[in-house]
Amino acid sequence: MRVVYRLMTILAGLVFFGTAPSDLFAQAKGLKDLNTSYPLGGSSSYFWVAYRSGSFEKHGLRLKPIFIPGGVTAIQTLLAKELFIQLTAGPSAIRAWARGAKEVTFIGAVGNRLDYVIVAIPSVRNANDLKGKRIGVSQLGASPDFIARLGLRRLGLNPERDVTIVPIGSPGERWSALTAGHVQASLFQTPFTLRARKAGYVPLLDFATQDFQYIISGVVTTRSYIRSDRETVMNFMRGLADGMDFYRDQKNRERAIRFLSEYYRTNASEELEETINVYSRVTPGLPLVTAKSIENVIANDNDLSGMGLKAADMLDLSFLERLEEERKGKGR
Repeated sequence: MRVVYRLMTILAGLVFFGTAPSDLFAQAKGLKDLNTSYPLGGSSSYFWVAYRSGSFEKHGLRLKPIFIPGGVTAIQTLLAKELFIQLTAGPSAIRAWARGAKEVTFIGAVGNRLDYVIVAIPSVRNANDLKGKRIGVSQLGASPDFIARLGLRRLGLNPERDVTIVPIGSPGERWSALTAGHVQASLFQTPFTLRARKAGYVPLLDFATQDFQYIISGVVTTRSYIRSDRETVMNFMRGLADGMDFYRDQKNRERAIRFLSEYYRTNASEELEETINVYSRVTPGLPLVTAKSIENVIANDNDLSGMGLKAADMLDLSFLERLEEERKGKGR
């Protein structure tokens, strides 16, 4: 597992050129180092902006963020204590808990509503036209695969019989496959949804309009880490919440755009503006996680739905409750 950790550390450095927070807080002495991980996704951009803006340093933490694209690998590193707090897809953490990893605990989320759009090539005008077509996802069993199957069922299709689901990879790879005609539909978050609209692709289902609670990117730690270092966990949540405020504050727009440019490795300002606008609307307050969002994951997963799982068993809401109390005391 230490090999995985080292590989992911190297990957993070290569992808993001070893960037560090720009604020002077990063130079302060006495900060506590904290290993954490994150996936690449629209809601997770909140975390990157919080990191780059110096929001965690204000609460005594020097983060070592590691890019881990797969939820299964991320949970493995968490359980191996290679890192201690992470952002990861909800289904991966819930499946791990259901299989015996009772240490895994949700303490928040930077995405508590589905934000994906299923889009198709222009010749596919409705759900019925998707029959017999190929649908691109990241990996079989990963969160986009789960969400695609959920969306297809909501469109009245049987994902096992009516379409062929193809593992393609990252959003960028799925976009390339769609534009090249290798698949006829896929699902995307901002900013790829903007590209799809401009290219004339057909939005078949926009989850964000359905008010369907679902953990896109949960904030996860372990019960043992909470017992051993509760204040560090609390400081992480404080920093994340402050960073989310920074992200949404219009006066910080220029810096937030610059940080997102690093995160997505693009200078497409229109797409970056779209990202901030969408996620400021989808996640307007604290990094909330709800029992309902977990219940929806369980109810729509064939393997999990019959296991009698209780969302409350996977949650520790005490950090969010304390955060709300602190902010009320400050008039925020």
